[in-house]
Amino acid sequence: MTKLLINFNKNKKTQFLARLFSNFSTFSGKPLGIVLLAFLLSSCSEWFEPTISEICNTQPNLCLDLSLDARCRFERAEIIRLRYNHKDDTSEAYKYPLLLAFEKYLVCVEEVQHIEHIRRKGKEATRLKGVITAQRELKRLARETKASLDPYLSYYHWTRFGDEQAFNRFERYAASQRISDPSLLVALASVQVKTDAKKTVATLYRALSLYDDSDDVDLAIYHSLYTLALDSEKYRMAYVWMAVAAEYDERMNLDQANYLKESHNLPVSILDKIVDDIVSALDEGHFDANKLLLNKL
Repeated sequence: MTKLLINFNKNKKTQFLARLFSNFSTFSGKPLGIVLLAFLLSSCSEWFEPTISEICNTQPNLCLDLSLDARCRFERAEIIRLRYNHKDDTSEAYKYPLLLAFEKYLVCVEEVQHIEHIRRKGKEATRLKGVITAQRELKRLARETKASLDPYLSYYHWTRFGDEQAFNRFERYAASQRISDPSLLVALASVQVKTDAKKTVATLYRALSLYDDSDDVDLAIYHSLYTLALDSEKYRMAYVWMAVAAEYDERMNLDQANYLKESHNLPVSILDKIVDDIVSALDEGHFDANKLLLNKL
């Protein structure tokens, strides 16, 4: 079974200039200068966000406990940016990406900690400081969020520490109608697949219904659906999801789908129509397993 992974905050950055110069016709009746000024002012926080150097110069407490050499600078910058953007944040949501950032940073500084510097042996000390900071912060954040109701933090405690109470909180949230992030359902399916194939399929269908753009769909969903179908000997369903996967994943080999077609005498013309309907629904962001009658496969 393809492993299903959760991803936090996959939103794409807005393409400011592309939109700015492609939509002039929508500004009719308003002075262009006023529109541009309003647009720019509304985006000031993104245009003029301070650099990492500027943050560290003005607020060194956000930076000084991290390693200072050129190694791991991207991982370090991610931590500093999260600290800066959420320095006054009283919520817990940002602590999930911060935990992930510290995990990546710790892996990096541990890898380079013992690299010998002939001319500048002082680098070892700053890297050791980075390791100690990362370990300390990971323990602190884990302690602070152990009982959090936030679904991402519940997911973190379940996957990192095997915390059953955290999993129960995560599962309750994932089963609720409040959920809007399909990656949470993908994560839930990765657990359900061990014990209940039928529930797993239903969860993956629900995840697909939450995507607005087929380009954003986790390809593991398609592969998991046809694998589940094969394991259950539901060859029509397997054929359909293999064909759907091939529409979005260029690495997909349809040899097995052709084998299913020939060895099980599948009604290919009907199944291909279902594939087309699924692809259209996904592309339009309106996937609905019930309307597509997928339970009939």
